[in-house]
Amino acid sequence: MEQQQDLDFSVPFDGYDGFTALPRSTPRALQDRTIQLKFDKVHDGYLVHAWGPPDTPLCYDGNAPYSGRLRVDHEQISQSLEDIHDAWLKATVLHRHEGAYPFEGFPEQTLGRRSACELLQEACETLARAGQRLYGEIFESGDEDLDRLAAALSHALRSGPQIITVTSSDLFVPWGLLYLHPDIQHGLHAGGTAVWDGFLGYTHLIEHNLGRVDGYSPFIEHGGERPKAGLYLDTRLEREGAPDCPLSPVRNVFDTHTAAQEWTTKAETAQRLTSSDCSDHIMLFSAHATGNRTDHRGQKSARIILTDDNPIIAGDINDWVRHRSQLLPSPLCFMMACEGGRAGQYDQQGLARPLFKLGIGCLVGPQIEVPPSVASSLTTRFFEEFFKGERAACILRDITKDFISQHASPLGLAFTLIRGIDTCLIHSPQAEKP
Repeated sequence: MEQQQDLDFSVPFDGYDGFTALPRSTPRALQDRTIQLKFDKVHDGYLVHAWGPPDTPLCYDGNAPYSGRLRVDHEQISQSLEDIHDAWLKATVLHRHEGAYPFEGFPEQTLGRRSACELLQEACETLARAGQRLYGEIFESGDEDLDRLAAALSHALRSGPQIITVTSSDLFVPWGLLYLHPDIQHGLHAGGTAVWDGFLGYTHLIEHNLGRVDGYSPFIEHGGERPKAGLYLDTRLEREGAPDCPLSPVRNVFDTHTAAQEWTTKAETAQRLTSSDCSDHIMLFSAHATGNRTDHRGQKSARIILTDDNPIIAGDINDWVRHRSQLLPSPLCFMMACEGGRAGQYDQQGLARPLFKLGIGCLVGPQIEVPPSVASSLTTRFFEEFFKGERAACILRDITKDFISQHASPLGLAFTLIRGIDTCLIHSPQAEKP
């Protein structure tokens, strides 16, 4: 019998070898940000600010805070996002290899170690170049002040793992997909090999913040024995008797750890999310979804479709906002739905912006189409840790690394965090309401 061997998807160069991993902080304590970025819309682009704590590359040094002008508009950003989404789709989900689509599952299981390693590195090279282009468009397309900011930011990112919050109500970018090679001397333009450490979402904890919200708290406190969860499902994903039904493992973990209720139609969802007694701690959407689309009939708004096949679009959620007397109590919202992590530059480009107007506190979801089996595995893993009290950002980064090292799949990186660095579940008897 052939002796089993541990898989090794290591790369020739580890830019952060020797650096200590970021710690998982204690509950109710905010994690100190080492990098803060802020983008404000101005008439000819964006005003970019960057700062950090003392004794870091972005700290105030008695000279002047780092700020610069990014000279791109909404349309250019939207096109750049389409380009990186397209690059990710072609390099992963739509990539054909020997007559099959290996990233529909886990390549290590279907191809074996050697072929999976080769396929993974090929994807890394393609995705790194796409991420590097977007990094350049964001931080290297402005005035001299932005050049100085970019130099300090690059130095900070290359100095080791960072905890990063990007704040903007005007600009949304899937920050985790951006790429900066860890070794300035041997980068991609110098013929260097792409490495996973260069992706911001692989090495750093990074979240997007759409702006300040009254009454928001990252600490999701529940007073009962179990937290409350609302599951918004397309039950057509179920395959009768099939062992690989994507809903089954997700349901199991929620049945074990929460008091969950299921909603399967648009009408039920509207009634639930406009109800004054909707106080769920967790929301899960597991359904078919898309970001905005353009076809022969014109623009189609982002949407998610439950069992009744009746699309829920951004306009519907905005209407529900108007029928609520107060915001939802900052629940975590997980989108096990294709393109469910998109926010875009406008409400219609993704569902994230209207969901935050409704009162969610954190959103986790993919930027691209993710096969049901992969999405189910990641969702299950995520909540197994989240129900232990771990923080959303730490969980997602760990799963991303595990998917690459153990399964030869980069699709964990496709999941974006809007808020989440501090988001965690806390059992607190004081939170029980009469």
